[in-house]
Amino acid sequence: MALHPEHDPSGKPYDRINGLSLCTGVGGLELGLHIAEPGYRTACYVEREAGAAATLVARMEDQTLDNAPVWDDVRTFDGRPWRGRVHILSAGYPCQPFSSSGRRRGKDDPRHLWPDVARIIEECAPEWVFCENVEGHLDRGFEEVAGELSGLGFGVKAGLFSAAEVGASHIRNRLFILAHADDHPLRQPGGDPTEGQPACFPAGCGPDRQPACLGSGGTDLDAVLQPGEGDGFEARSSAGLPLFAPAPCNLATWDAVLARRMDLQPEFFGLDHGMADRLERYTAAGNGVVPLAAAYAYRTLKAAFEG
Repeated sequence: MALHPEHDPSGKPYDRINGLSLCTGVGGLELGLHIAEPGYRTACYVEREAGAAATLVARMEDQTLDNAPVWDDVRTFDGRPWRGRVHILSAGYPCQPFSSSGRRRGKDDPRHLWPDVARIIEECAPEWVFCENVEGHLDRGFEEVAGELSGLGFGVKAGLFSAAEVGASHIRNRLFILAHADDHPLRQPGGDPTEGQPACFPAGCGPDRQPACLGSGGTDLDAVLQPGEGDGFEARSSAGLPLFAPAPCNLATWDAVLARRMDLQPEFFGLDHGMADRLERYTAAGNGVVPLAAAYAYRTLKAAFEG
């Protein structure tokens, strides 16, 4: 996916929205914000894993992500110089303290980085905070996060969203959290500002929430996926590839795809010496965020703030 142009189809420049990205990984949340907010630009990334940081640099070179500095440790990052300079702080802080697949040690896990994320939020005082974590975070640690955000002067909305809701062949349930600063007026459709909301889940985002099709939830995400934007989604479609890979068991669809694109090969495979190839891609796929799911979550939660 290429970055959005500077102007909308009518020629009007988009309002600039600066972002600070913590625990960036390979940039899934950033790509989602680019889809959801056409004027979004990343001002700085913070990522310590060498493989993920190298991927960020590669994506900057091919203009999939914004050119910006990459800081290597969220624990030493100083948010004070960024105060008043960024509108959105995003963070995909480590899931290991909360994941059902881990030891579930919460704040006792040395990889628990939420305290540093909260410190940087207080230091740089953004208008919006957008976070992502695993489904298990809802039972372990979310109450602490929501409480600290409220204590910092933010209203909080959160919900579980899946990759399947935007057309992917896997589920990948994730908890997305969106917080808005109480001291920033939030414009309503009628033009009246309102104060931030108390922590709660938006209507329709509970366990009974039904999967939605792209564009069916009032978010109009398909409207921002414009044709002719470099290596964007339309370019992939014209190359004979679907937006998401078919499910592994969907052999008929795979046959049709491979008949059109015989150059494709598996992404993850072993070599004759027994060593796996492309392990960094495997790690990125396991830890990463589906950008379209992040965009859908952001638009849905923001709409809950707007009433």
